Amino acid sequence: MDTKNNEYDENNDHNSHNEKPNNEVVKNGNSNNKFLDFLKKNIVAVSLALILIIVLIWYSIKISTIEKQYEEEKTELITESENERSALITKYESAKDSLQIRNLESSTKIFSWAVRSELMRNNTENLNQLINAFVQESGADLVQLVDPKTNIITLSSDKKFEGVEYPQKIDYALTEPQTLMEGGGTKIITPVMGLNSALGILIVQINK
Repeated sequence: MDTKNNEYDENNDHNSHNEKPNNEVVKNGNSNNKFLDFLKKNIVAVSLALILIIVLIWYSIKISTIEKQYEEEKTELITESENERSALITKYESAKDSLQIRNLESSTKIFSWAVRSELMRNNTENLNQLINAFVQESGADLVQLVDPKTNIITLSSDKKFEGVEYPQKIDYALTEPQTLMEGGGTKIITPVMGLNSALGILIVQINK
């Protein structure tokens, strides 16, 4: 009798175990059905929600793209503006330097006539005064007079150079002024002509 009861209990336990998964399947099936029913009943609202989400995502991407393009264009404009400003400054500085050099060339030519007059009279005192005044008025950094026979600097606005041999080669056969660009500076070399040959070589220098 006990054996039969045990077998009956085991069968009941087995059946109860078998019933649980079936119940879960039924519950899952009911959940799926409920979800499908919800979708069917609210198809319009769900569709609108999906469309809204898609539109929001699209606009988010679009805004991100526009912001990126704006930043790129902004950077490009800033760069172009800086380049244009730099080009204008360079152009202005170049024009100003050219004008200053042309002005100094004209001034030097006229100044060389005064130097010639004083050299012909061998008036060194007046020459020193003329050189100092020319430096102050013209904006030149250094003015020197070189003896073409000895290559010695006979007069200079900076007195430490007087009596020293000129360190660079000069074409003493020059008969016309010559402008040289050297090391970021400018030199205007003008022969001071006598009757038959050069009395001296006038060198006007701008360092910048």
